[in-house]
Amino acid sequence: MPGLQVSSEIGALKRVVIHSPGPEVEAMTPAEAVADLYNDIIPLKAVRAEHDGLVSFLRLVSEVHELKDLFSATLASPGARFEFLTALSSLCPIRDLLEELMALHPVELADLVIEGLPSRPQTLAGLLSPRAFAMRPLPNAYFMRDSAAIFRDWLVSSAPAYDVRLIESIVTRFIFTRHPEFRSRGVLLAGPRERNRSITIEGGDILVIATNVLAIGISERTSPDAVELLARNAGRSLEEPLIVFAVVLPKERATIHLDMVFTMIDQDAALIYEPVITGPSRAEVIRVDVDPNGKVSYSDCGGLLPGLARLGFDLQPVACGDGDPLVSAREQWWSGANSFAFGPGKILMYSCNERSLDALSASGFEVRRAADFQAGNPASLVRLKEPGRLAVSFEGLELARGGGGARCMTMPLERAPI
Repeated sequence: MPGLQVSSEIGALKRVVIHSPGPEVEAMTPAEAVADLYNDIIPLKAVRAEHDGLVSFLRLVSEVHELKDLFSATLASPGARFEFLTALSSLCPIRDLLEELMALHPVELADLVIEGLPSRPQTLAGLLSPRAFAMRPLPNAYFMRDSAAIFRDWLVSSAPAYDVRLIESIVTRFIFTRHPEFRSRGVLLAGPRERNRSITIEGGDILVIATNVLAIGISERTSPDAVELLARNAGRSLEEPLIVFAVVLPKERATIHLDMVFTMIDQDAALIYEPVITGPSRAEVIRVDVDPNGKVSYSDCGGLLPGLARLGFDLQPVACGDGDPLVSAREQWWSGANSFAFGPGKILMYSCNERSLDALSASGFEVRRAADFQAGNPASLVRLKEPGRLAVSFEGLELARGGGGARCMTMPLERAPI
């Protein structure tokens, strides 16, 4: 389908969707931060300035789409608004408000869904608490990666582990099954419908290694049953053999997704958090082979890197924090392993992870600031298209306090084939 094609983590980026943080990130108190899955409350002005820096750079290398723009375009017809609101009413107490919500302009409705709708004062919830919402704000929406994943031209619609993120998944599923330009070929996993106590999965755990190879984290957010369901569905839908590496992550806040400990940075290199990927207590990894009928077989592959190497992906590991145990733990907490490739050997990551950038430099990456390119120097812009490894750093310490990095905030829609 036009506009959707992702068959690797590192192909040259053509189209990407982001969500610029808005009032929803300040619609929480410190007491609510943990329940909203934040490491801390964050100031909108500072966060927006940092995010704007990321988006400005992305516009130099790809076509950038805002979530709200895609969402409001998908809500353009009355039939589409009714379909979406009917689905949302199964989660939120808005049935009495459907006529009023239907009358809103699509842009106003998109804003309301993301920024939240307070409970009316005349309701019991509104009387009991001024903080009650008929539709809660979506403060995690700027972590675009988690609500869905594109694999080839198919959609994986996430089944979030926590209720606070379920509406995000409904929004992206609606977009990628209804938007005229970004409609997927089909749905490999219908997260909001499939979600139950045993089926949870989020996009941050799904890495597209190659056309028929995935690495998926089994984490506090993604369950083994969901990984197997996705593997079986994908084999049947693609009608091709598929290999999935299921990586069993520690159930800790620092390792909520696979992309917090492992990201591809070149055809033959990965940025890793050593204790989980290569250390003596590294994560168990099960290789799942799927045939075109959805039949699966399992084998232990002794770790993610050895398993990938047997398929010809011989990856040089670059250590987050440059391998220093104290520094690597600190920088991993600041999403130091959560880089985002905008092309083979060309990545984006937070500038606060200084030792990780040192490790990249020692591995042949030229380290530059995003601001150098945004100044519009023609020679600098040419460098973005030249061969060779490049690590572009951008300011993001406030963003990192939300609990994610460059990959978390970007959902690729289209990449060039490798």
